[in-house]
Amino acid sequence: MIKRNKINIYFISNFIFFGLLFLSCSGSEDQEQVDPMIDPRFTFHQDLNKLYFAIKVESKYESKTLDSVVVYWYGTSKENSPDIINLNDSGTSGDIISNDNIYGRKISNNSNILNPLNDHTGNVFVDYNAIFGDEIITIEDTFMIGNIIPRIESVSAPDTITRSSDATVSLYLISAQVFDADGIETIKWAGFTSFHIEGDSLMNNGNYIYLYDDGSDEILYEPNITSGDSIRGDGTFSFRIPVYGTGFTDPSFQTRAGTFNWRFLTQDLANEYSQIYEHEIVIQ
Repeated sequence: MIKRNKINIYFISNFIFFGLLFLSCSGSEDQEQVDPMIDPRFTFHQDLNKLYFAIKVESKYESKTLDSVVVYWYGTSKENSPDIINLNDSGTSGDIISNDNIYGRKISNNSNILNPLNDHTGNVFVDYNAIFGDEIITIEDTFMIGNIIPRIESVSAPDTITRSSDATVSLYLISAQVFDADGIETIKWAGFTSFHIEGDSLMNNGNYIYLYDDGSDEILYEPNITSGDSIRGDGTFSFRIPVYGTGFTDPSFQTRAGTFNWRFLTQDLANEYSQIYEHEIVIQ
């Protein structure tokens, strides 16, 4: 919706009839008025937790020079007091190309600065304002926030594991608390990779070690090995990793010692990934 916030603009409607008569007689002498402000854009960069605003604005309108472009950001409700955000065309602060008549800004989605989005998945409300002298042209727009990327809230894992000195296997429960604003049922999988720092190599052939939110109801490995997860569907994904004692001589049953960087990740059904959550562990 475009509004022209100048008092005399509202009187134009009183003369529509006469204007139509005039246009029908004047032929091609009058040119159609070009909108001075088009193509409003908004993007929520979830991986960076930043908001991006942009709009294309002509440098002149009805012989008046553009003074500034300002966004009123209401966030999740038009009832909110708007944050006032100045856009620029200087190629800085999130504007991509200078002097291309596209005014932009990228700003942190921070509750101390803005009406924050948090885990909102519905509509957000924005007014774009172009100021030409004593006239303000306004576009009121609404955008839908779609899928919210999942995230790993926390990880439960030891910092140090000491291998036994005999040929026994110890199981250590590893868990990740996963959150998805669209519902935990939209999580496709959660897991982690293990990178051996001293050896500069990935363990498990670089494959993920998957975690499960199955309440240990499923047999993962025969004869009766389960994940060790406590409650199905509570968002805590778990797995008990085996650590082999130093008494094993078979290479297939040996756990390497050293420092490892575990990188936890989760993916939802929309194929969006969380940010990586890292945990360092020492195996002695």
